[in-house]
Amino acid sequence: AFVDADIISGKDEFAREQLLDNLYRYHSHGVAPLWVNWLRQRADLRFVCLVRDLAEFNDFMLDMVRSVDGVRETRTILSFGGRADIDSLLDLEMEVSPNSHMVASIVQIDVQAGVDRECFQSLLDLPPHPDVRRVWLLNCYHSDDTDLMLLLLGKNIAALTGYVMSWIRTTEGVIDTEMSTVLDWRWLASSDDIVDLCALFFTHNYRGQYRDGDMGW
Repeated sequence: AFVDADIISGKDEFAREQLLDNLYRYHSHGVAPLWVNWLRQRADLRFVCLVRDLAEFNDFMLDMVRSVDGVRETRTILSFGGRADIDSLLDLEMEVSPNSHMVASIVQIDVQAGVDRECFQSLLDLPPHPDVRRVWLLNCYHSDDTDLMLLLLGKNIAALTGYVMSWIRTTEGVIDTEMSTVLDWRWLASSDDIVDLCALFFTHNYRGQYRDGDMGW
């Protein structure tokens, strides 16, 4: 689950600290906060949870997130599958920080209905780029905001923007994209949570290689 928390102007520091404290202190098998980001454009928060119990997630949102003074509204996107580069995922905390030269960007992709599988595979098959690394490509087809979510790491904003314009937006089936940059990356997950996350979602790598017995997407 990807949750955006919009913060009321003037309460940024207080709301962020209270929300971070709630996320750090929350320990449950049903809902496991994994990491939190600051969104550069809006100074708001986006955090990610591994959800094993939807009923508990509902209570978590009400009691730990929306009850924080200064949180104006929240938006949630659920993803039930995708592919990722596990090494890049584990490197994120070290590579994305206010003092880092690397820039992370989340690209939300709208896909033409009916060509979803073909578009997903075409995005996976894009060739390597010297200045941009793909961390994950997740499906979010039930969301009204986006169909696919792509996380990129790059040397600068220009490299990421050029990659999206030249490679992502020209992929057959892509209707539109929206890109937001990430200011910071704070890990909240335990090692067990990361193992479970990899087991649940990231059974494939970007080269299209499958584990024995796995079928194509």
